[in-house]
Amino acid sequence: MQQPLPLPEIVAISQTKNSPWVITRQKSIRFAGQSGIHDYHSFAQADYVSSLVIAEDGTIPLVEQYRPAVEKFTLELPGGLHDNSGTPSENAIRELQEETGLTATSPPILLGNLMPDSGRLENRLWGFFIKAGSQAKDWAPEAEIAPRFVSKRELRDLIRSGEFDHALHIALIGLAVMHGHFAWD
Repeated sequence: MQQPLPLPEIVAISQTKNSPWVITRQKSIRFAGQSGIHDYHSFAQADYVSSLVIAEDGTIPLVEQYRPAVEKFTLELPGGLHDNSGTPSENAIRELQEETGLTATSPPILLGNLMPDSGRLENRLWGFFIKAGSQAKDWAPEAEIAPRFVSKRELRDLIRSGEFDHALHIALIGLAVMHGHFAWD
């Protein structure tokens, strides 16, 4: 049996608050059996909350919005940041309603709590599967967000073409398939 690697020593941690949403951390690390200290940087931010949703008519709501980081409009699953104003599942329900006008018809099912990028990000992704009713008649969309309702076939085609390319959201779809909550047929 292979011996586990010795845990490195964290010698120092410093941080810079970049905005209300992001903190850059520098961690100075000493590895066992090595001389010198190595600096690593990561970003601390709120956890993500995203949901694969099936509406009562069988469509899947996606959200289209402009993302300055990649300088383009993206298609994503409904979601947002877990702002600690409730549980992650409560945040998922709220984000679904805000972004699509849909209301959950049963409690969200946790698909996983994943690390978005273990090399650079300190946050987690809370992923859910939600069954939803119809769109509320009095719902008004947010200014910079457009919901788009697609069939399972259209979602698969969007993934294949690369138009839907959010890796974490594709992972949630895969988890929903693995757990038996979603099937392509």
